[in-house]
Amino acid sequence: MSQGAWRPLFIVFLAALMMLTPGARAQQPPKELQELRETSHAFYRAGDYALALQFAERALPLVIRTYGPDHEQTGLQYYSLGLTAEKAGNLAAAQRYYTETVRVREKVYGVQGPSVAEALEALGAVHIKLGRPDAAEPIFQRALKLKQDLIGFSHAYQASGHANLGDVALARGNWPAALASYRQSIGLLTGQDTSQTMAKAIVDDEIRRYRDTFVGLCRAAWQTREQPATNRAALLDETFQAGQQAWTTSAGSALAKMTARIGAGDTDLGRSIRRVQDLSERILRLNADDQQLLTGWSAVQRADPAYSAALEEFRAASAANARDPATIRQRDLARQFQDSLQRCPPSEKKARCETSEADRAAMAKELGELSRAIGAGAGAIMAVHRRMEAAEKALPGYADFQARRTALRNDIDRADTEVRDARAQIIRAFPAYVALADPKPLRVADAQALLRSDEALVAILVGSAKSFVWALTRERAEWAEIDAGTQVLSEQVAALRNGLDPLAQQDAEGAPGSRPGVIGRFDLGRAHALYRLVLGPVAGVVAGKRHLIVVPTGPLTSLPLQVLLTAPPPGPNVPPAQALLEASWLIKAHALSVLPSVPSLRALRTLAGGTAATRPFFGMGDPVLEGPGPDRQRGAKQRSAAAPARFYRNGLADIRAVRELTPLPDTARELETIAKALGAPPDAVNLREAASEAKVKSAPLNQYRIVQFATHGLVAGDLSGLAEPALVLTPPEAPTEANDGLLTASEIATLKLDADWVVLSACNTAAGGGEGAEALSGLARAFFYAGARALLVSHWAVYSTAATELTTKTFATLAASPGLGRAEAFRRAMLDLIAEGKEPAYWAPFVVVGEGGASGVGAGGVRP
Repeated sequence: MSQGAWRPLFIVFLAALMMLTPGARAQQPPKELQELRETSHAFYRAGDYALALQFAERALPLVIRTYGPDHEQTGLQYYSLGLTAEKAGNLAAAQRYYTETVRVREKVYGVQGPSVAEALEALGAVHIKLGRPDAAEPIFQRALKLKQDLIGFSHAYQASGHANLGDVALARGNWPAALASYRQSIGLLTGQDTSQTMAKAIVDDEIRRYRDTFVGLCRAAWQTREQPATNRAALLDETFQAGQQAWTTSAGSALAKMTARIGAGDTDLGRSIRRVQDLSERILRLNADDQQLLTGWSAVQRADPAYSAALEEFRAASAANARDPATIRQRDLARQFQDSLQRCPPSEKKARCETSEADRAAMAKELGELSRAIGAGAGAIMAVHRRMEAAEKALPGYADFQARRTALRNDIDRADTEVRDARAQIIRAFPAYVALADPKPLRVADAQALLRSDEALVAILVGSAKSFVWALTRERAEWAEIDAGTQVLSEQVAALRNGLDPLAQQDAEGAPGSRPGVIGRFDLGRAHALYRLVLGPVAGVVAGKRHLIVVPTGPLTSLPLQVLLTAPPPGPNVPPAQALLEASWLIKAHALSVLPSVPSLRALRTLAGGTAATRPFFGMGDPVLEGPGPDRQRGAKQRSAAAPARFYRNGLADIRAVRELTPLPDTARELETIAKALGAPPDAVNLREAASEAKVKSAPLNQYRIVQFATHGLVAGDLSGLAEPALVLTPPEAPTEANDGLLTASEIATLKLDADWVVLSACNTAAGGGEGAEALSGLARAFFYAGARALLVSHWAVYSTAATELTTKTFATLAASPGLGRAEAFRRAMLDLIAEGKEPAYWAPFVVVGEGGASGVGAGGVRP
């Protein structure tokens, strides 16, 4: 394996070492303990951390009685208690449990073990939260030294250590020191080689875990911006780029890949790029399959007493070896030897290096003696390992597991080799490929140059405690701190969404709110307060700009910002209908579009003009559905956002359940009206039996400028055999892998589009690819990857008549004024519905994602 791939993978290896649980394999825990742990985990997953903590604390005496006070399993229980107590806000308990974790890990692994560093970092973080930076600093310093002693000084493994010291400096108000530490941490994180598919995935995951390090840099920079001799423009630029690095998204990556592919054109090179991208996606899926296979095999291992006993013996011997004074001395001596070589190179004569050669000779002699002594112990360990291997080979299913694992790894290796070789050829033929496929953060000036005179870009970085907003126009650039983090913003967004989503309103208990400014269940006052909090600080920058391009993160990705109010709502004596008309909705001031990342702006605007597609429109809707039974009629007016668990059996759609979805006959009129407005022939609309997977997969979709699906959307849920969102099409008589009536996100990603706009006139099409996943990571990501420059997607259960009105009005406007742009045309459709007195639940569910301007208005071609 190359060094570049080894660096991030080493982190995963260490994490695996730290979290192995041989004690659980040596003896099965009592049933009562298992039940307490399972209950605690269930409450933790549900977000009820207080109850999770109660059950975990009840489990602790059983763990100690079963394994002993100094066993690895006891240490893991303390660590779990620390995590849970921290989530529950009980920081005193978290400090106590993390302290015990450190104690047990020192006994099990030795005082220099990597897992000790992990526990120390958790303990120090609690001290920071308790406002005790002086207590946290020595703990963090010890953890960082442990990591440096293990792997050196310039490795991503130390990134968290420098970030922790940044937290200490930030808590003390030492902004320059905090800035320096955060810069060092971010440099280590982002400086890793990501040329290999899995390496990039691992590094991206690391950055997500250390997102608050980037927020910390912004906080320190914000505090130093007014200090004498500070270069404010440089700080603005640095933080703007840090915000982009902190929040990469799968939708942004998919859009970049689409740009790189289309930039090469419909050529052998373009097809080669698609092949490399598809193979990279396959590598990720194969690695996920490999992890799933290993997880299943681990369960088999744990269930076997002989293997569990051998593994426990091996781990105990390995831990004892790590604590052995000879091993510790060997590590220290090797470090001294390397330090001596760096300080006093053999070929140079330096002051105070006169005895360095003799000192190194003595160290080398002692290292040789230590190696021989340690080698004898290693032989005993390897003998235990051979017994463990023999026990594993005797397990049922071992041969099948090995065969499947070997086949998987061979597939991954072949794909890796093909990707590496093909990528090198592509770069030679198309030097711009790397910058397009894996775009770097934009500088402020670069982003400004991409904006048109009537546009403003707003990027938002949400952190755990504080957040930041940047606003750019061609003429100005400003940034501001937002005094709110994830929890506060999540609560605000959830409250507003409860007043918008028709299904949430139906499921809500109690009567609608009666406070001033609350219309139905939508709180106009809260909508204005959130505007002031998030966009208010940069309102002066974006004022007067017709098109607002927003890059939201965190909870803000699940709220269409057009429902925010730029001014306080009308007074309490104003009738509700009039209040809706008079409300200063953000959409009245700006057309809005959303980008999954700031670099997406360059990706979209460096395409060589518009699509090469010649046909105006492809539409599919009104699938053959029979409707629900009498007991399921409630959602008939929505394009149902049902959880898809009930629609799957063993990975294929349950045809009967799909057929029971509500028919959508009005989608036929919607599609036919749009086709007529765009001048498309009648056969451009595919309804009823023609609205099928087979038709989609066989159609030349890359020949259509606009593609629309008007149907039901299923959000991702806990599926049996599949966990991804889907669009509902006409189900076949019998399901097959190629056609089961549900066009899933993974199937969409295999389509070949060259579309200016894909319209998903369905429910929750902006949702993530799985439960808890980032917004736009499901259907939106798949359509970007397939070749869409812009999407129209929804955030909640859509009223079917609203979807019809919004889409038909938008395309009628575009047909009359082709140069208007998608975002402005859609804005006018919303304004028409507002003028009719409609509530925001009706007119606000959709957002334009991607290029919101007019089609084919690039900023210079990139074709090779």
